[in-house]
Amino acid sequence: LNQVLGALEKDIMEVLWNRGESSVKEILDAFSSGRDISYSTVITVTNRMAKKGLLKKRKVGKAFFYRPAYNREQFYEFISKKVVEGVSEFSFQSAIVHFVDYMAQVDPDKIEYFSKLIESKRKSKFRS
Repeated sequence: LNQVLGALEKDIMEVLWNRGESSVKEILDAFSSGRDISYSTVITVTNRMAKKGLLKKRKVGKAFFYRPAYNREQFYEFISKKVVEGVSEFSFQSAIVHFVDYMAQVDPDKIEYFSKLIESKRKSKFRS
């Protein structure tokens, strides 16, 4: 998550996933008291996140309330897709090689899972 969102964006997403729809003041209040973040900074960041499609925004009276556009699982799927699309513009082969190397170190059993997934996709492609 840290590779995709800035620290404040990540913290805002965490607050909203945990609390649900919240105002900027409620988001700010949810942060630990040791953080020195201004109200205007949170407004700016939440508005940018809404423009990026990460948050939904609605006005109630004079206040704006924000909620995540995606639940956690949907968000991870969305981000994974965006990362793959971005990387594939440069060197898809290199990205896959590094991914496989990483998985071999972190969770070797996943290599077998991905191998079966690729084979399944291959077979379904030839059946179509």
